[in-house]
Amino acid sequence: MKHFLIGVLFFCLVIPQMAFGGGAAAPSTDELLQRIEELSKELQRVKQQLKEVKAKQDEQEEVADTVEELAEKMESVAVDGTGRFDLSGDYRFRLDSTRAHIKGFWDGKLLFSPISSALNTFSAMDAQTLGTTMQPALASLPQDLQVQLGQLMGVWDQLGEEARKAALFSMLGALNDEARIGLFQLAGIDPNDVNAAKFSSRDIRNDTLYTNRLRFNIQVKATENIKFKGRLAMYKVWGMETSSVTAVPFGMNGFIWDPNISRRPNDNTLRVEMAYVNFTNIFGLPMWISVGRRPTVDGPPLQLKYNYDKRYATPVALGVDWTFDGATIGYMYTDPWPGKIRVCYGRGYESGFGDAYDLFGGNRLDDTDLYGISWDVINDPDREMFANIQLFRAADVPNYMEFYSLLVVNPADPNNALNNMDFLTNGLFKGYQVGDIYHASGVFMHKFRGIDYFISAGLSRTDSNFVDPTGLFPGLLNAPGENDNHWGWAAYVGVRIPVEQLNSKIGLEYNHGSRYWINFTPAADDLYLSKLATRGDVAEVYWIWDIPDTPLSKYGKAFMRFGYQYYWIDYTGSGNWMGKPVDMDDLDNMLNAQQFAPVDRMDNFYMTFEVYF
Repeated sequence: MKHFLIGVLFFCLVIPQMAFGGGAAAPSTDELLQRIEELSKELQRVKQQLKEVKAKQDEQEEVADTVEELAEKMESVAVDGTGRFDLSGDYRFRLDSTRAHIKGFWDGKLLFSPISSALNTFSAMDAQTLGTTMQPALASLPQDLQVQLGQLMGVWDQLGEEARKAALFSMLGALNDEARIGLFQLAGIDPNDVNAAKFSSRDIRNDTLYTNRLRFNIQVKATENIKFKGRLAMYKVWGMETSSVTAVPFGMNGFIWDPNISRRPNDNTLRVEMAYVNFTNIFGLPMWISVGRRPTVDGPPLQLKYNYDKRYATPVALGVDWTFDGATIGYMYTDPWPGKIRVCYGRGYESGFGDAYDLFGGNRLDDTDLYGISWDVINDPDREMFANIQLFRAADVPNYMEFYSLLVVNPADPNNALNNMDFLTNGLFKGYQVGDIYHASGVFMHKFRGIDYFISAGLSRTDSNFVDPTGLFPGLLNAPGENDNHWGWAAYVGVRIPVEQLNSKIGLEYNHGSRYWINFTPAADDLYLSKLATRGDVAEVYWIWDIPDTPLSKYGKAFMRFGYQYYWIDYTGSGNWMGKPVDMDDLDNMLNAQQFAPVDRMDNFYMTFEVYF
């Protein structure tokens, strides 16, 4: 470039000289100097322009380098850093206002001591002493019972202690409460101690109960075909660090245990609700394996009521709403319509090496395992149609999963906190196996002209293998001393109607459960009692208002939900597989004593404000 400019200058100076040599007057020295000065200035302008061009080129090269470096960093973040993570979450405020009615009943925990003392006293007597002791009560006994007692006396001395207790307990069933109390009195039991276990009916209410729920979701790919998914959750009552205010008198709802530890209002701890890994495209086939803490809550059709964008979990909600640890192997097909089939396994309770009670000859508990099949018969988003059938078996079910055999100081008092309960841990009250539970349930969902509707049904079957020879401890849906198997059933229907003018949806739901209906829904999002576990009827209406605001992420949305539930409970023990379900009209009988205060009617209004981000 430098040589080029010198050449131009030479051309401008020499060529005019040659031209002027043809006869024109040669320019003066001043004119040449002026021309040289002008050319020098022009040269400086050209140099400045070249300098500016070079500066721009350097700047462009720097920008290119910066962009390349940024791209490398972004690629590094996407491959090795936080960019691989898909993060989301939601917050919910909820208000509940509840009223319930408790039927009059005998409390089994308070009756346990006088009844067991009387049986111990009588069973320790020989036949002659027993006959003498019971002589004052013989005249008041029915004639057939007098004959039965006489026959019993003939073999009494040959019977063992447990057989004696079982025979006496059976006789109590033929007496009225007044005659029973009379017999207890002959064994030295104060009638006041027995009558203290009887409670009158009462109404209870909690006008306002507020809760906060916070959940964080995460998913990330580890390899092309392996993805991790997880959820952390915090759920607590305003002003409390326990769940006691939602426990009594709602039976199994009072337990905080593995299936519902993140789903019941508790404290402000973030807990792992889900953590599992999916391994897909196995052998290049539409197969997958999934293992970990499973996505087994809020299953179909609950996504309608909870305003989820899509199906959240695998199990049909009528059968399973329970966070458990397990594994699944699945296969997806497309012909004749899209669907999936899964074989599932889970561990409901780990027995470990046993305990000290086992070492002294007790009956060792086995692990409680769940085996099942979940079949998406139809999973067709194009036709907005879904159908699922699930079958499973819960094998070797214990009385209580984590051995919380409850003796409550005053269970009829709705203010009695769960942490005031006395958990007996001596050998007598250790857990025991009661049998197996078989379950089948299904759901069909469809959207027709914008209206979502569903039909769901379930069937349960118990296979009991426990009977207490003393007649004191209950079995699998059995009263003490019984060893029967039972069928149960349930139905669940609902509809959700859009109201686009109000940016809203209105839903109606109804469900019914039979006397011996049992499912696995301790993690259901019902504050006091899982409605789908109810042995009776529940009706619910709700209104969802989607707040019309611009979302700032693909997950962003906010809405409010207003709902009302009414429970008609026909039989005791909803959601509990221990003890025989008793008709609410038969609770005056002492031998139908209850572990928990029986609620027969409840209505609950709720309001939520939910934000997804």
